[in-house]
Amino acid sequence: MSEAPRSVLVVPVADAERLAGVCTLARVRAHVVPVAGAGCVLVPAGGGAVGPADAGRAAAKLSRLVQGADVVVLTAGADAVSAQGWRGGVRQQDPRAGLLLSSWPDDVQRLLLGRLDPAGVAGALEGGTGSRWRAAWRMARGRQQQG
Repeated sequence: MSEAPRSVLVVPVADAERLAGVCTLARVRAHVVPVAGAGCVLVPAGGGAVGPADAGRAAAKLSRLVQGADVVVLTAGADAVSAQGWRGGVRQQDPRAGLLLSSWPDDVQRLLLGRLDPAGVAGALEGGTGSRWRAAWRMARGRQQQG
């Protein structure tokens, strides 16, 4: 019996707290794990395998909310790792997974393969939980403080 495909999303956002708020707005439940050199890796909550179709829907939502960012879905199948690229809610040309993994820190691959517990990473947060209104208010307030 082969193992089900497992997917994670890589979002080029360094602020895990802000991305957790975006996940709440998009109703995407995931551990938001900051990985220096890659941004944040979203590991779907619940510990079960999440396939590329569900991950693609999450990437479409997030890529609409995170303006100008390329969201990458990495999927580990039985024999290979594949990648999907998303921008503005639209699937783009698929990047080469091997090239991405060779340029990103090893923690990205370890999270994808389930060899690193996302809850054990410093700065990791739970995204997609709580009030959508509160998440929107915090994000708007953060923008006002930056401006």
